[in-house]
Amino acid sequence: MSPLSSPRCKAATRVPAAPAGATLLAVLVLLLGAARAHAALAPAQLLEGPSPTILDVDGAAMAPDGSGGILYRKLVEGEPHLFVARLLDGAWQPPVQVDTGQPFPATFPAIAAGDGGRLLVVWAEPWATVNHTTQYELMSAELEPGSTDFGPAEQIDPKGIGNANAAFPSLAMAPDGRAYVAYRVITGSPNSSFIAPLRPGDELISVRVARYNGTGLPWTEIGTINGHPELTMRHPSASNAPAIGVDLAGNAVVAWQEPEANGVARIWARRIFGSRLSNPLQVSPESVGGQSISAEADAPAIAVSPLGEARIAYRLAGGAGSPYGGPRILVNTLPSEVDTRGAKLLGATPLGGGSGELGVPSVAIDQAGDFRLAYTDSGAAQALGGGDFSTPAAPSALGAATGATLTTINPAGGGVTVWPALSAAGLPVVDAREDYAGGAWQLAQLSAPISGPLGTPVLGGSGQGDALIAFAQGPPDQQQVMAAVAKAPPGQFQAIAPVGWVKGSSATISWEPPSEAFGTTTYALVVDGQIHQRGLTGLSTHVDPRGLGDGVHEVQVLATDSLGQQTMTPAAELKVDATPPRVSVRLLGGDAVHVRIYSRASGAVPSATTVAFGDGTRAHGRLSVRHAYAHPGRYELEVRSRDRVGNRLDAHIWVQVR
Repeated sequence: MSPLSSPRCKAATRVPAAPAGATLLAVLVLLLGAARAHAALAPAQLLEGPSPTILDVDGAAMAPDGSGGILYRKLVEGEPHLFVARLLDGAWQPPVQVDTGQPFPATFPAIAAGDGGRLLVVWAEPWATVNHTTQYELMSAELEPGSTDFGPAEQIDPKGIGNANAAFPSLAMAPDGRAYVAYRVITGSPNSSFIAPLRPGDELISVRVARYNGTGLPWTEIGTINGHPELTMRHPSASNAPAIGVDLAGNAVVAWQEPEANGVARIWARRIFGSRLSNPLQVSPESVGGQSISAEADAPAIAVSPLGEARIAYRLAGGAGSPYGGPRILVNTLPSEVDTRGAKLLGATPLGGGSGELGVPSVAIDQAGDFRLAYTDSGAAQALGGGDFSTPAAPSALGAATGATLTTINPAGGGVTVWPALSAAGLPVVDAREDYAGGAWQLAQLSAPISGPLGTPVLGGSGQGDALIAFAQGPPDQQQVMAAVAKAPPGQFQAIAPVGWVKGSSATISWEPPSEAFGTTTYALVVDGQIHQRGLTGLSTHVDPRGLGDGVHEVQVLATDSLGQQTMTPAAELKVDATPPRVSVRLLGGDAVHVRIYSRASGAVPSATTVAFGDGTRAHGRLSVRHAYAHPGRYELEVRSRDRVGNRLDAHIWVQVR
């Protein structure tokens, strides 16, 4: 069967059976109190393959401007090397090799993205053999904005990283290109040191951080960050690796696992201001409610907001050492670096888990401090959200999962969550769910043209609601690199109306562009709930005066992106005065008149008002005037005035006086 060319959206209660080999197996939309939702999860696209040389997809990263890339490994002359496909202006560029000129195999790759299509990749590769043991170094290469190829490989840590069994680097980049990497180096083992291990299998480990200073510049060694490097730590694995995030100012927060002197593994964190370290902060507490905690904490995950607020999630084992009984996912908060409380953690809160098996957590945060948390619990994908001033919602089960659950956030509400799953036909797929503000959501099941074993999905979010989803799939000799884009609706924006009253012929509405990752956005002008103009591409429009009456009107702008997703501005007040001032003449008795000039909208201007009574007398600067004639006769009144927006009155009225 041929792959589906586009998502299908149905108001339904289940995912329909899907054809084998479909790129997008199915899409389900469930509307919960929302009037309309458009499909924004594009079908998965084949970027390379099928090929027996493809090994796996290792990372995805997206910058706030919607550019980004995915990182994968494939064999070149029998050795694993790194390749990146970059997303720029909504289109995938041809894959390029990252480690060009490096003859050695690449391991432990990680990727980060900055604005303009900037991509940074780090990896480990061998460089020497010492005492029959291969020694590794940590390397990096950057793809600059405007370039189509990665620059030369740069060494990160001149001391090397030992045998590389511990590296598991975490990489984070600010939009302007400043970046940090956190990684580990095994510095000794029970067989090679005089230090007794705290637990069997422990090793001496240095948790290190380095700062990226820009293309062509050497990395800055910030150094070892664990508080007690003389104490042995758990054997390195992906689930106890450090995690790092960066804010708009180029400062970072790093979290890592480190045992105390009693051997219990805790989670710790530190701020990094440029190249300066703050004091270590204990993320996972030693006790709660007076009950000590001796259960192991691992799997630190971190999300840092543009202003430096950090949400740090971790997993706490269950059993007798936990006051919660079963395993739990907990979240601690480090306030913004500009907050007066920014030097201390606010305290760990259990947000998920129970009696089943918990996967590693994934966490995301936006500029307002709202966050999303996702994890797998007993084979089910779970997600929840919360904020600085609200109680987090209870976790929601999203569907059956066969691996880790990942999530990103949309500042307008909701976000994107992905997890590996099985289709109704039992085929491996990636479930991708996009939640919208107001409760609407859609679920897409993604797979490769040739079905088969599924690699671990990766997810990279822009922080603005857009995300990249990537994975490898297929039989061993027909591996395929797949990628999909989740595009958020246009961000919230404001319509700007003139202040005060305006003439109907000169009313202009303007607006700021909503945040958009890519694609063309068009606008429609809505006046009093009715569309007046469509297909606008600029950021302002002149309001057609036809159909506009005097009075106060509600004006909104509707933005529609390239996928048909729509965002409406709040109503702005437009005060229109389309009518000149009016004049009223009333006879008083037989020889007098009362003349009144008025405007029901902006108001007539007294200083611009003149009344000539036709008998040689005039009145100026008055909106209400009485005049008595000395002789009977027929007189022509000439009344001139204007209102506050410039509409002019020029009236000639005959009166008969007896």
